[in-house]
Amino acid sequence: MVCLKHPDREAAVVCAACGKPLCAECVLHADGADYCSENCHRKGLEAGKRSVEVIRSSAESNKRAGKRALLWLIVIIIAAVAGWYFYQHNHKQIHKKVNQVTSSVREGANEAINAGKGAMPQDTKYKRDRESLVR
Repeated sequence: MVCLKHPDREAAVVCAACGKPLCAECVLHADGADYCSENCHRKGLEAGKRSVEVIRSSAESNKRAGKRALLWLIVIIIAAVAGWYFYQHNHKQIHKKVNQVTSSVREGANEAINAGKGAMPQDTKYKRDRESLVR
């Protein structure tokens, strides 16, 4: 790679802002980086400031997200403890209600099955013909 301004010289570094190849004579050393001009040096400083701002705002955002997650964890733990406490003090009533609902559902299912059986003819010529094929 050759210097952009001196094609007869080998490039020693590239500009930190624009990436142009530079020889040792063309390099502007500033703030721990190599630049091709004052304009690129200024652009590099502005980019650095923006990078610092982005990193800072990202860190603040991550802190807020962590606080939200911790708050949700606390809410879930409180809800679980409240549920356990409620169950411990009302388990007899809960089991009684569950059994009532379960038996009500079973009765409704049996009624529906019986109603379906009563609505459908149990013995038809078609059914007898099909059963005779199976035997």
